[in-house]
Amino acid sequence: MQERFSDRARHAMALANLEAGKLNDTDLRPAHLMLGLIAEGECVATEALGVLDVDLGKVREEVSARLEKGAAKSTLGRRAHTEELRAVINLAIQEARKLNHRYVGTEHLILGLLAHGGSIPAQVLGDQGLNLDQLREKTLALLRSSADTTHDLTHSRHGDFEWVHQQELAKAFRSPTFWHTLILAVDSANRLGAGEIEPPHLLLGLLRDPTNGLAELLAQKGVTVDWLRERLAASANS
Repeated sequence: MQERFSDRARHAMALANLEAGKLNDTDLRPAHLMLGLIAEGECVATEALGVLDVDLGKVREEVSARLEKGAAKSTLGRRAHTEELRAVINLAIQEARKLNHRYVGTEHLILGLLAHGGSIPAQVLGDQGLNLDQLREKTLALLRSSADTTHDLTHSRHGDFEWVHQQELAKAFRSPTFWHTLILAVDSANRLGAGEIEPPHLLLGLLRDPTNGLAELLAQKGVTVDWLRERLAASANS
């Protein structure tokens, strides 16, 4: 269920798992996810809550107080998701789709938590006067803004990309040249038997298009379609 999660969202889930371990709980619940998001720190979810004057310290205290400590001994490894948490994640996925996002980030997880009215986080956030529409609007406003370079991006392989608004990415998808290159890249990946599109396939797509001028320029340095294919094949066989 997490294959579409951003790096920050994955890390928040891992932190939620640790929070469950501290409470000797064998299952992962929405309350643990709320604690994991707060522990993640400066992500879109906590940024949006902070702008809305939500006291994260108080939220953590309230959520923790409402959680009962389990009887099991603290164990390592991933915990099973409760039905309630699965519902929250499904709501987060729905929120991502509503916003036309192709990933599930921390912003969608917090929206999913608030959308599930019966969860402890939804009750605690509601007690602070927060509602779903208000949070969704503030999240959109943050995503439209430029990335804040003060954010800790340690746990994000793609850095600022979680903050890139989809409307900015849409500019590329309106370009026929971009689509032509992408189609060539997909075809190149298929010919090489690759399951995913990687940067070398994009380079192959660029090299296969004689109209962009790059193929001729790179050929002067010995970088051609055949040259790149040979090296990719050699790398795959090594």
